[in-house]
Amino acid sequence: MKMQRIQYGLPLLLILFLSSSLYGEVKPIGFAISFPDITLSTLPSREVQAYLGILHKKKFRIRDLTGELFLIEYLNTYCVNCIRQAPILNEVFRMIEKDPKLKGKVKLIGIAAGNTMEEVSQYKKEYGIPYPIFPDHNFDAHQAVGSPRTPFLIWVRKDNEGRAVVVSSHLGLIDSPGKIIAETKAVLQYDLALLKPKIGRLYEEALTPPLTEEELMEKARIGMEASGGRILEIRKIFLKDKDFIYVGKVDFGTHQKYLFSKLISRRAICDICHDTFFIYTFDSEGKLLDLIPIQLSKVDNLNWSDEDIKQLKNRVIGKSIFKPFAFDPKIDAISGATITAILIFDSLEKAKEIYEKIKNEGFIKN
Repeated sequence: MKMQRIQYGLPLLLILFLSSSLYGEVKPIGFAISFPDITLSTLPSREVQAYLGILHKKKFRIRDLTGELFLIEYLNTYCVNCIRQAPILNEVFRMIEKDPKLKGKVKLIGIAAGNTMEEVSQYKKEYGIPYPIFPDHNFDAHQAVGSPRTPFLIWVRKDNEGRAVVVSSHLGLIDSPGKIIAETKAVLQYDLALLKPKIGRLYEEALTPPLTEEELMEKARIGMEASGGRILEIRKIFLKDKDFIYVGKVDFGTHQKYLFSKLISRRAICDICHDTFFIYTFDSEGKLLDLIPIQLSKVDNLNWSDEDIKQLKNRVIGKSIFKPFAFDPKIDAISGATITAILIFDSLEKAKEIYEKIKNEGFIKN
């Protein structure tokens, strides 16, 4: 198993040790790249604040924390492998806190992509999590590292100038605490002065819709036809930031208007799930007219049923994209498809940003 850090002139004995420190799929992702300068809100517990060294702070960045090495787990509270890894990381935390060479030097935190504080609190209670987990309800911290699948574990060191540098990462379930501790001890030996800083994304993976362009255009047409009008023409328009949208001119008998369909491609949050693809259609007033599934999956990567799609549409169609689309698991969860539903609601929450973008480029005039 070849790990990316071997390319950076480490001692041979250390290389041999590192090459066997983890099993499974180790992703050579983001090595020597600066960890994004994300901001997290502190939790109210003084115990947590003392553990992280951020007393009296309402917000913090990773480089603000006390310690030399930070194990950062990106998770989602509904992710099967995150749940499986919970007891493993619980034991890692206990092993760190019992080891005088690691305690105080190594800190473990979680970032829950797409989850609320309530969901995080329930997860911590149900699985006995002793280390702090911070909710990332709007996916801001998740998107800052490239929207990785979860669980995604990142080892981050602070260099002599206080910068947070990624020294290792692992995508997917790690099946024993010993492997994580071995990697932790290994990366603590790195001389960061020998690393050549790199520029790039921490995590990169292309997303490709499972349909051809002609098929996508037809889905956009179907979404526009839900308005009850007759499609006169439909075009794919590229925006200044290289994003695109489908624009249709629609005849309603007494008047004509433009409708807009946006393809959404979202990487699955969990590492064993299918990616999410759908198209939503809205008018120039921001009313959501239809949502056309392309690939929506649930437990065991089964497709959503017609009843699932109907339930979703009943919750969102006809709503203004300028209103909040906050996901409420008590109301909005689709049985066996909670994670996919979270991604859909988050995408609709961001629809107002798409609207403003196409308006600023002159495609909406009102």
